[in-house]
Amino acid sequence: MKPILNIAWKDLIVLFRDPGALALLLLAPFALTLAMSAAFGRDGNPGISDIPVLIVNHDTGKFGELLVEVMASEELAELITTTVAANETAARASVDRDEVAAVVIIHAGLSQSIIPDQAEPDRGVVELYLNPTRPISGGVVQAIVSQFLQQINTGAAGGQVAVGQLMQNQLITPAEAQTLGPVIGEAAGRQSVEGQLISVSRQFQTENDTANGFDWMGYMAPSMAILFLMFTVVEGGRSILTERDNGTLPRMLTAPLSAAQVLGGKLLGTYLNGLAQVGILIGASVLIFNIRWESALGVVLTIVSVVAAATGWGACIAAFARSSGQANVVGTTLALVFAIGAGNFFARPNLPDWLQLVSFISPNAWGLEAFTSLTAGAGVSDLLPYLAGMWIMAAILFGLATLAFRRQVV
Repeated sequence: MKPILNIAWKDLIVLFRDPGALALLLLAPFALTLAMSAAFGRDGNPGISDIPVLIVNHDTGKFGELLVEVMASEELAELITTTVAANETAARASVDRDEVAAVVIIHAGLSQSIIPDQAEPDRGVVELYLNPTRPISGGVVQAIVSQFLQQINTGAAGGQVAVGQLMQNQLITPAEAQTLGPVIGEAAGRQSVEGQLISVSRQFQTENDTANGFDWMGYMAPSMAILFLMFTVVEGGRSILTERDNGTLPRMLTAPLSAAQVLGGKLLGTYLNGLAQVGILIGASVLIFNIRWESALGVVLTIVSVVAAATGWGACIAAFARSSGQANVVGTTLALVFAIGAGNFFARPNLPDWLQLVSFISPNAWGLEAFTSLTAGAGVSDLLPYLAGMWIMAAILFGLATLAFRRQVV
């Protein structure tokens, strides 16, 4: 056992004496974690709050004023920050300078387009001038305006139907219909919008509450650690082939060591390297990013298990590759495929169901599921299926690698 530990310890020391390797394995995951979390937001809120919006109202009717009221309402205050602007050209320039996410331009005649009469037949429109660098924010503003227009048109149409029924039943005269029609249509449209505003507010609150249960920083920190873990184990497996090609491995075999001891030491060294890497990244995330998981023991067991499963893949790649270069290409490709398929770059729950199922061939998926469960408050007992899956994967892969490694050391 001592020779195995000596070889493993030597590989661990070599790694931590290489500044370039440490920068790749430790600093790069931190940088990507910060970048991804900044893009999607802390505490699961993907930047959808306090969206700056300018609104220019050229309409002289009631519905232009109503749209301004809706955009500046208390119900949407946490979602958008609306400022009324008088100069349309200046407002558009604010979008071009990336100062606001969108400009809502209410053209003259909006109200007339909803409650038309013979005196003013021109139909007004609402124009959106969106910031292309803020597609999510622009989509939110567009959704609010579209829902507003849909509701007022529905309400106004209902009012017109009501007037028609009154005329058909001879309860009002055609002359009275011309007077009451716009009034009833306007009242119905306004009531429809104001009632829907409560629903819109509740919808956004529900979405935000759901999102707040998903901590992007808590997801991305272990996600990036697992991604770069795969590069570490690939490099560990490749180093065996490099030593074989350089003649180091045959010289080691001339010592009073068996092939099993040499290979065991090399694989244990890869495992320790991965364990140190993920342990440092997770520990630093707790201290620097204030990430909290409910079960410290669950975190430790997950780290130990995911590193074992990943090391199994590194061993298999090295065992079946014909050269260190081939191992590097195949390993890097596989690491990226695993990362994309398992959800290392975006929330795993957003993946199609079939892809989530297929991705369990990778340690990435098992590790992400375990860490996500820990974020949700899972205990050790809840993690048992994930831990078992990772150790079964490790056992199968180590078994295959051991059989194939014989041709690498002869």
